[in-house]
Amino acid sequence: MTHIRSALAAGMLLFGSAMVASAQAPQTTVPQAQAEGQHAKGEWGNKRGSQLMKGISLSAAEKANVKSVHEKYAPQMKALRAQPKSDATREQAKQLMTAERTDLRNALSSANQAKFDANVAQFQQRVAQRKAKGGRPGSTF
Repeated sequence: MTHIRSALAAGMLLFGSAMVASAQAPQTTVPQAQAEGQHAKGEWGNKRGSQLMKGISLSAAEKANVKSVHEKYAPQMKALRAQPKSDATREQAKQLMTAERTDLRNALSSANQAKFDANVAQFQQRVAQRKAKGGRPGSTF
């Protein structure tokens, strides 16, 4: 009987110390934007061009130009995302993204345009590889 009590006491002590240790561990929380289903950077528009701008250092004027391009196309893309998915909607989105990409390129200096063009080529290569593997359903760009 004393062995059972000793074993029970040891188990409770072990369980209690584990609870205390877990309570003292640092808590990691999900940022509010991610909890609400948004990307951590904000709206989808901010994420959209991130791969295309990889490795590009923007001047203050270029940053302002890029921001104005994103602001120009954001409402149009938002309206398209609110529509039911169809081939016509995908085609409109593709055209809008192509126009936005052209405007983004024009907002950059000539040195940054070369980097941008290289990033676009890499992006298109990844899309082609994804399509060759079966890709995401509905991926047309």
